[in-house]
Formats: sequence, structure tokens, C-alpha cells
Amino acid sequence: MTDSISFSIAFDKFKNSKKVNLKPGFHVIYGESGSGKSHFIRSLANLETSHFSNFKICNQIIPKSLQIVFQNPETQILTNTLESELCFAIENTTTNSLELQKILNRLKLNLPFVDNWNRHPSSLSGGEMEMLNIVTALSIKPGLLLIDDALSYLYKDSKEFWINWIKKEAPKNSTVICFTSNENDLTYGDSAWVLSLSELKEINSSHQENNLYDYNHPIGNLNLKMDIISFYFNDSKKPLFDELSCDISNARSIGFIGDNGKGKTTLAQIISGILKIEMGSIDLSINKRLPSIAMLNQFPERILGSDTLGNFFDQLIYHEKLNTHLVKKCINRLKTSQINWDILKNQLSINIPWSTLRMALIIILSHCNYDLLILDEPSFGMGSRQKKQLSKYLKEIMHQKHLILISHDIEFIDSHCDHVYDLDKNTLYKNKKVIANV
Repeated sequence: MTDSISFSIAFDKFKNSKKVNLKPGFHVIYGESGSGKSHFIRSLANLETSHFSNFKICNQIIPKSLQIVFQNPETQILTNTLESELCFAIENTTTNSLELQKILNRLKLNLPFVDNWNRHPSSLSGGEMEMLNIVTALSIKPGLLLIDDALSYLYKDSKEFWINWIKKEAPKNSTVICFTSNENDLTYGDSAWVLSLSELKEINSSHQENNLYDYNHPIGNLNLKMDIISFYFNDSKKPLFDELSCDISNARSIGFIGDNGKGKTTLAQIISGILKIEMGSIDLSINKRLPSIAMLNQFPERILGSDTLGNFFDQLIYHEKLNTHLVKKCINRLKTSQINWDILKNQLSINIPWSTLRMALIIILSHCNYDLLILDEPSFGMGSRQKKQLSKYLKEIMHQKHLILISHDIEFIDSHCDHVYDLDKNTLYKNKKVIANV
């Protein structure tokens, strides 16, 4: 097994290459969306040879045993149950059924949030799916593990736990490279790097982002009352919510925070009417009337399916969700947000970077005649510059719309929501002060 990896990276029209050596350990590379993180991973793994990028990687010396954990966890789900997903990863390691079962049982211990191994993997939260993918990737003991922004799904405490777990479980003399859009992740690395359009630079790992947001909330009229609601997934043995109650009045924006798997996305789907509760009641109103709702899923491609962004746009116009007199204004707003609409509108969602797709969909939906936008992980995959851009836009639209935001990013939620409900502590905050323990 190769004890270290090396490669050459060339910017400036592929001139003046720079050799990089990474010793075994946990390394973090930060970059804004569009800086080339995914291209970097695919090039390093010899999955991509295209030179249609701002840099080129060559002369790689890497272990033959290599695993990748991709940004979108759903792309790595290959089977129909959680148990078969784990088995698929390890079935080539041994032909002995007893040994296979022993390995399987050991892997299961790393995923304590699973209460039914016959569940479909896609029923997990985004963070839980990434935990599953990390466990399966390390189960074959790779010499090199490449993580494409997958840890950005994780709540702060969970992220620290899983980074320590990766460092512990990774084979001796192996290398892990974590690519991230969160500057704060740089503190976790044995080495820390910043990838831009012009260079790859090693920096001091103590670097942290500061004062991202400066925000004032307008007065709101959003009321949400949840009264002893309970909810079970069909394949789960225990309820996700058991007699959950919360009463929020006169909000402009409501945020839901909590650890991975606590039900933030599920709760948003219940509020929007996508999922039905077994018992209890939910009353949602704006100015004493039922609002019209649009929800952006944490997996933004789900809103498009196999359609293009342009066709989705046209469907909104056809169904009179997007006012025709606002079409030009919407397209202009996309362009001022550095979104090339003429190119993007003809692309499938799988070919659009997630951060770009999220921003485009938020802009489009905000120009529609919806009273309430529910945005699930709106800042996922965005670097500091893009988060500031999103923050500025949310501040702009919040004077016309009400928002419900779901995120593992506590700073983002605290800065953009006047009411915050913590599902871990069952605590409601207003303007960062506790107003109810429910």
C-alpha cells in the first residue's frame, strides 16, 4: 500500500505545474462552488480526463485501493435495503458466510440510528445516508478515501464525531481527502488547503469564517401551531415524533435545527402537506388564512425529476404560479446572481452544480405567487461568498414572503429566522432567547 500520495496540478492554461505531496492522514480542501472540487476528485481518481477546466491534474501516484463518497448520497445507493447495502460493500472481502456475518454485525454497530435494517436506504436523512456511505466506503479498507462535500450534511456535533471516527477507522498509512464548501471544516485537517480558480494553496488550519451575516428581521404574520402530533415511517419500529407540540405566533421566518435523523425534513414535509400525521393537528396560517406553499427539497433535483430547468420554469407559467409580468424580472435576477440562464435552462438537474441549482430554484420560486417558501438546506454546498449572496437575497425577499428554513447550519438559521425550534432540546427560541421548553 502506498504510504503517501502525490500529484501535479497546473493552472494558468496548464502551465507552471505544482507538485503536491500528502502524507497519510486527514486532509481538508476548501473551495467555493465552481472552483473545481468535483473535477479535482474525478481527475485524481482518473475518472475524468477533460481539460475543460481551469486546472489539470497529472502524474498521480495514488493507491490502487480507492473509494469516493460523493456529494449526493443518493447516487451511491445501489440496493433496496440497508442490510443489502452493507453486504454489497463487503461481499468481495470473504466467501465465508460466518466471517461475512461477523463483519456485517460490526459495521451495523457504527450506524446506531438504524432500527430496521430492511428499510430502503433512501428513507434515511441526507446526513444518515452519508454516514452509511462513509461506513461502506471504509469497510473495504481503501488506501485513499475522497469525500466530496459529504460532511456538509452533518450537524456540528455529528460532524466532529464522524471525523474522529474516520480518523480512527481509516487503515494505517491511508489518506483521506475531504473536499468542502464550509471554511470551518479546515480546522479538522492535518493539513488545510484552499482551491480557487487560480491556485491550490496550503494555509494555516486555524482559519475560520467570521461575521458572515448581518441581518434584521421584518415583522411577520406566520402562525404555526402543532398539537401533540405523532408520526411513524411505515418501516420504522419507533415514532419519529411522539406527541410533539409547539406554538409559534407572528413569525417572519421559522427555522428548524437538530441533529441528523431528528426529523427536520420530515417535519417540513408534514407542515407542507406532503406527509400525513397519525394523530394530532397542525394549524398553519398567514394573516388568518391558509398560505400557498412551495417547498425546495434538500435534494433539489427532485423538484425537476428528469425535466430541464427551462421546462420547469415554463410549467410554472402555464399553471399560473409564475406571474407573466414577473418573468422578465425573474430572469434578470438570475443573471445578476451570476446564473447563465441561457445555458442553464436547457440542462438537466444532474448536470447543474447543487449550489447553482439551489440558488436558481430559490430565485424562481420567490417570483411565484406563493406566500410561504419552505427551504430545506438552502445553503448546502455554498462557500462563504455564495452564502453571503444567498443571505442578501433572503433579506430582500423576506419583505414579500414568509420563510421556513431547515438546516444543520445553526449560524445560518439563527441569522435568518426570528423563531427557531430545536428538535434536539425541544426548545423554542425567539430572537435567540428561549421562550418555551416543549
